[in-house]
Amino acid sequence: MARNLGGRTVRELQSDVNVWGVVDAWAAENGYALVAGDQVTRVYKRGTGFWTAPQMFQIGWTGNAYRLEAWVSVTGLNRVVTLGLMPEEMMIDGGGFVGSLPRQTARKHVNALLPRLGLAPID
Repeated sequence: MARNLGGRTVRELQSDVNVWGVVDAWAAENGYALVAGDQVTRVYKRGTGFWTAPQMFQIGWTGNAYRLEAWVSVTGLNRVVTLGLMPEEMMIDGGGFVGSLPRQTARKHVNALLPRLGLAPID
């Protein structure tokens, strides 16, 4: 049975460090561009989707903790080519063959960030 990879990889944390500054520095180091943001949420994107699916990262303040979300955004063309078998968003967790290259790349990047925030890496 195939593993369901649809959705986002989510982590939450409470921290006294400047989380926004750490995430901004990480994004710049790894080629993620800020594509949307306000006072409580920022969304970063890496890639255009031409050769591989864009890798997405979102951080938000929930009022008592930071919520981190990471996923691979699957383009409409990829969904058509795979007869709709690929979900619109894929988790970056390990396992499964579908979208393995962009998921693995995104996981590597996010795993470089997580220890800076005191979180364990994603398997």
